[in-house]
Amino acid sequence: MKITITRHDERTRPDLHTQQETVLADKPLSRKIATRTLPRDRHTGQAHHEALTIKTWRKSKGVCAEDGKHTITLEGDEVQALVDFIQAARSLPDDPHRGTFSVNISPVRADREVPSAEPELYPPDHVQGEVLLALLRQATDRPDVLRAVLEHSAADRDFLTRAASALNLAVYEAAVADLERLVAADAAESAFQSLLAANPWMFGSEYARLLSDRTVTVRQQQDFLLTRTTDDRLELVEIKTALGGDPLFAYDKAHDVFYQKADLTKVIAQVQNYLADLDGTRDLVLRKFMIDAYKATARIVIGRDGDKAQMEALKRTNAHLHRIEIITFDGLLRIARRVLAHLGGRDDLPASAS
Repeated sequence: MKITITRHDERTRPDLHTQQETVLADKPLSRKIATRTLPRDRHTGQAHHEALTIKTWRKSKGVCAEDGKHTITLEGDEVQALVDFIQAARSLPDDPHRGTFSVNISPVRADREVPSAEPELYPPDHVQGEVLLALLRQATDRPDVLRAVLEHSAADRDFLTRAASALNLAVYEAAVADLERLVAADAAESAFQSLLAANPWMFGSEYARLLSDRTVTVRQQQDFLLTRTTDDRLELVEIKTALGGDPLFAYDKAHDVFYQKADLTKVIAQVQNYLADLDGTRDLVLRKFMIDAYKATARIVIGRDGDKAQMEALKRTNAHLHRIEIITFDGLLRIARRVLAHLGGRDDLPASAS
């Protein structure tokens, strides 16, 4: 299941903290999308309640239009009431009696508050509302699976929390596996960009936010623009390819030195140009995006590790570059695996990329 999470900057969206969205069903003639919205308390800056909207879209002649008659919104306690109802209703035993009657059941729920604000690149808290979205999707495709899950949740108050944790971890494991496949297949830049845009946490915990607008300068559009966790400094990330495993440096036997090959030289010049543009339009960027681009930095992802000599040459190059760091796709994989190990509560880190 894919959940799209958008966490809003309080400077631009003071009343909206987070939106989470998933596709419940995508059929030839219709589409259902569930959106969980967390408004922001302006006094505390935290999310203070939740709303769940399930929209239906009708498809006709290549056009997808919202069907307002089949759209529903639940707010606050109504969302929890729906969770409680599904849990309780699924836990009721079959009864042969006919007629209408009422039963009183104490809901089984995890006593959790709405999550507080977190850095946007971190995976979300494993909260019950996210499991609800997963259950709604299962209800569309596999009612038998939903029945089994709800029966477990009714019997075990911690089941939903553990299920959400396992669901999220499985999503992140699949994303890392996708990155490994793209690297091994020497995929195109666009494939890497799409995967990383959906999983920006793979850049690592040193970043706090991924900016949705990538055109902060007039002439250029960057692959990714992020802010750093420690100082909120702007950093651009330029994604290239694994270059089929070809080395980034060539060897000059006459002088016993490694020097940059053309692919690496070109991308360094490209990124230097980006940084010069940011420096020249700092005031414009600050007014338009409320981001201080002062001494913005850059990271380039290109190529593979290569042998020990190639890795040493890369270290020397990084040591002498100004405001730019180069990492390989093997390095990016190590970062993603380290985050994944942390999420899984493991201290052991996987071996280096193959």
